[in-house]
Amino acid sequence: MNEWFIDWFNSDEYLKVYQHRDDKDAKDLVDLILRNISIPNNSKILDSSCGAGRHSILLAKKGYSVTAFDLSKKLLKVARQKAKEQNVKINFLNADIRNIYFKTKFELILNLFTSFGYFDNDDENFAFIKKSYELLNPNGYLILDYFNTEYLKKNIKQETHKKVQDIEIIELREIIADRIFKRIKIYRQDRLFKEFYESVKLYSYDILKQVFKSVGYREYLKFGDYSCNPYNSNSERLIILFQK
Repeated sequence: MNEWFIDWFNSDEYLKVYQHRDDKDAKDLVDLILRNISIPNNSKILDSSCGAGRHSILLAKKGYSVTAFDLSKKLLKVARQKAKEQNVKINFLNADIRNIYFKTKFELILNLFTSFGYFDNDDENFAFIKKSYELLNPNGYLILDYFNTEYLKKNIKQETHKKVQDIEIIELREIIADRIFKRIKIYRQDRLFKEFYESVKLYSYDILKQVFKSVGYREYLKFGDYSCNPYNSNSERLIILFQK
């Protein structure tokens, strides 16, 4: 299951499984961010693990200079095509979040839709957080959009079923030690067609705050969902706005 994200994010089924994370979802989060920070109109923004580019495209439409990267070439292809269709210019790059380098500095860096905690050890998981601090201009912002571990532990859905187009998707979840594991079974015509896995480290809010503080960040604001509701133990999400 090591490096599970390589096959899964390059699969044809990934966007079908997560189709509920749509453009409205992205717009709500982008609006939340821009309402609560202050950056110049032409600011440089870095969207890490950008996926199919939902957030990058919205920000580029608002006039920001957006650079975005992802490990999945398939998702980047989708992102580039969408950006072209919507007539926006974004610098999309194929890169591993554990090993990136930019000469430029940014006013805002994004790590959204739980693009964090995938790796086996803390050093790899926090490598980009440390790097991001170097990539920000003074007083720049880093946004972390992660699940709320407390909520997840209390409300985990061990099995869910859904049908999307010509496939049936069964998702099986369990928490083992300090990670959540998800087995994704794809059926076509009542036969098992493909199978994928996810594995994400469960970090508490207190641990995240401690590590980010040790890097040099200060917590600016936090929210519990994309509608700007306050964060608490019953929030589904943990959205933290950090400032350099």
